[in-house]
Amino acid sequence: MSLSEEKKLIKELDALKASKDKIKSLKDKELDFEGVKLKRNTINADIKAKDKEIDAVSKDMDVVGSKIKELSDKHTDKRSEMDVLFKDRERLNKEIKEILNEKDALRDAFREKNNKWYNFQRAVKARKKIEYDEEKKQRDEEHQAYLKKMEEEELKKVPYEEEQGLCDYLADYLERTYLGGSSNKDEETKKDDVVAVKDDPFAGFKPMSKKNEEQEFFSKGKGKKKRQRQQKKDAAAPFTLNLDSFEQFGLIGLSPPTKLGEVEASVKELREKKEWYKKQPRGSVPTAKDIRKQNEKAASKLRQSSGASKGAAPKGKFNLSSEEFAPLGKGSSSAGEDKSSWGQKPAAAEASS
Repeated sequence: MSLSEEKKLIKELDALKASKDKIKSLKDKELDFEGVKLKRNTINADIKAKDKEIDAVSKDMDVVGSKIKELSDKHTDKRSEMDVLFKDRERLNKEIKEILNEKDALRDAFREKNNKWYNFQRAVKARKKIEYDEEKKQRDEEHQAYLKKMEEEELKKVPYEEEQGLCDYLADYLERTYLGGSSNKDEETKKDDVVAVKDDPFAGFKPMSKKNEEQEFFSKGKGKKKRQRQQKKDAAAPFTLNLDSFEQFGLIGLSPPTKLGEVEASVKELREKKEWYKKQPRGSVPTAKDIRKQNEKAASKLRQSSGASKGAAPKGKFNLSSEEFAPLGKGSSSAGEDKSSWGQKPAAAEASS
């Protein structure tokens, strides 16, 4: 082999060696291209499957569309009715808006009138209050004038006139009822009050009982005489006094008699009490009116306390000398009693006050 041929072979070998990498890369590309073809085939298969699913869904859509079309064809009349209802709704909304505007206008007018009415009422109340204050002031002035007049009238009266009259009344009542001392005087006063009648047409006549009259007109003969029964001797009546007498004795600070033997001493005590009242200056001793007011206040306070306690029993023991117990007088009448202290406060109470 010649040298030129060898050189050609060497060049060809070098060219073949150089093309070996290209061939290898081409082969790799062919392999990649085949993988791409396989992927394309799988994708095409998936696309065909999806096309079939799309065809089935499109068929279903066509069925549903045909049904919707049928329904729309059926409800074309109802659509027109709905349009009418929508128009009515818009019209009613406008009317409601107009009515609401009218209501707001009426409410504003009512508020304005209501405010005017309240202002008028306030003015009326203020005027009435002024009138009431004036009337109250006038009533107070009249009341003060009346009190002043009553005080002046009271000053004109004899001091303790009511208490003296009460002493006389109780003494006369005890004498007349239990001692019989004033019965003759009463008969004499009654005889003095009787006026004699002149030329009396009924002079010499006597009253006739109904029983005798029946016997005279309806009986034959003299009739039977009635049996006269002996009257039983009246038993000695027990000594009693009514509650008003107890209260009256309490108003003048004396104790009422509890038995017949104490009546005479009680009458004497009443006469002495009257003379004692005559010697007292005005305002030095509480009057019967003042004592009555104090008793009423104590009774009302007792009622309130009993109502507040709801029937609860009072605590502690009963004490006769306590302030809660108000005796009617200063004990039974006795000759040795000191009458100078009638109606006066005890010395211990004055020292403590």
